[in-house]
Amino acid sequence: MARYLVAERGVRDLVLVSRRGLEAPGAVELAGELRGLGAAVRVLACDVSDRGAVRGLVDSLVADGGLLAVVHAAGVGDNGLVGALSPERLEGVLGPKADAECG
Repeated sequence: MARYLVAERGVRDLVLVSRRGLEAPGAVELAGELRGLGAAVRVLACDVSDRGAVRGLVDSLVADGGLLAVVHAAGVGDNGLVGALSPERLEGVLGPKADAECG
């Protein structure tokens, strides 16, 4: 999604958030790739299931000059069409999205 936003949609200021921030596998490489495409990229750590942490993150981004959009793309991949997933597999795929709190 980040590559698409930068390369195809022209986004030039991007904040990538995950529980582990720069320590997440591939985060440093992805940030470097996006910077190479002309984007200013910050990689931050935040657990989106923690309402207070999300509120603090959003407040800090707004204080830094604004927040125009949020793309919540958490999820776990699974090999199969949604209609073919068992309830357990579907919960594994969509659980991270459904369990995250916004506030």
